[in-house]
Amino acid sequence: MRKTIFVVAGVLAFAVVPPSAAQAASTATVVSPKRPLNVRAGAAAWTRSLRTLPDGAAVAIECQVKGQLIDQGPVRVTDQWDRLTDGSFISDAWVSRPPAAPPPCSPPQQTAAPAAAASAPTTAGTVASGTTALKTRGGPARSAVLYSGLPNGTALNIACQTQGEPITGTMRATAMWDRLDSGAYVSDAYVNRAATPPSCTAPAAAPPAAAPAPAAAAAAQTQGVPEAGRWVSPLPGFSARPGFRTPTNPSHAGVDIMSFVGTPIHAASAGTVVEVVCNIEAGHSCDQTGSAAIDGCGWYVKILHAGGVSTLYCHMVHRGVVKPGQKVAAGQVIGYVGSSGNSSAPHLHFEVHVNTPPTSPGNAIDPLPFMRTHGAAIG
Repeated sequence: MRKTIFVVAGVLAFAVVPPSAAQAASTATVVSPKRPLNVRAGAAAWTRSLRTLPDGAAVAIECQVKGQLIDQGPVRVTDQWDRLTDGSFISDAWVSRPPAAPPPCSPPQQTAAPAAAASAPTTAGTVASGTTALKTRGGPARSAVLYSGLPNGTALNIACQTQGEPITGTMRATAMWDRLDSGAYVSDAYVNRAATPPSCTAPAAAPPAAAPAPAAAAAAQTQGVPEAGRWVSPLPGFSARPGFRTPTNPSHAGVDIMSFVGTPIHAASAGTVVEVVCNIEAGHSCDQTGSAAIDGCGWYVKILHAGGVSTLYCHMVHRGVVKPGQKVAAGQVIGYVGSSGNSSAPHLHFEVHVNTPPTSPGNAIDPLPFMRTHGAAIG
């Protein structure tokens, strides 16, 4: 037996669905010969890893959702993620399965609501997410189940708002999430609207996995007050290549954390944004994919922390989502992984400097031991 969550007039209801009525699962096989495949809480590599599966493991796929594009899998290049029968996710790029794709996952269906609720007015809005589709989810957090992506300009019917994970977007920095009339959620940070939607009458469903930042950090970010003394990995779940001033690259003043285009980059600690800059040689653009033949850090953000420590985050896909002078909390999203500037593949070039300002090659230190001693080992 399994439980299915429904939202009825803002109130959660649970229905027990017998196995015979549940969506039929298809059997597939993991293809991951070099390393175990991560099973995650959501449809992206930055969501929490729940466990791993060895090469050749059999899996039961319930349905598919659109998520992070994975271009390094041995089977296919795809943005489709397979939701297993226990609610966890694996990238379809690492799965051998029959040619027919699993059915798409659907948002929770709303049961019949009272007439008054059914006729309740909605607030009009429009997706304002630029070139990236706005993700609809099963709860007010990025760790909640992903349903689909809505292109920029899509019209929205917002039933109400509820508080969830703080997000800094194109329209505002906010912890409010909009519940659409379909029952799915989108962050209000990416919604252009003329009026403020009403509050949802009941608490929203808790996301299937904890939000990336602890409650204290989320509260601090919401109030604009940084959380002092805590350090986190700028790319949770990804490992850095040891590469600080190697014999073959003695001028490399940081470490590279390989990832995927669009992976959120997090502030390593609370501080103040001092620079959001395009650093590239003349004749090139930070809004285009870079190469090893181009000089410069591409789009980067610099943050000044307590004790004169500064951190740099290079090669972002577009301008960071923070502004100079802005206070940020540990773990707050400041931009997204790209390959701008002197870069031959998507990654984050991460630097730590001491005794700043200013930052210079002379006060750069190896980020890996520094982060380990601060309880935030990378990888």
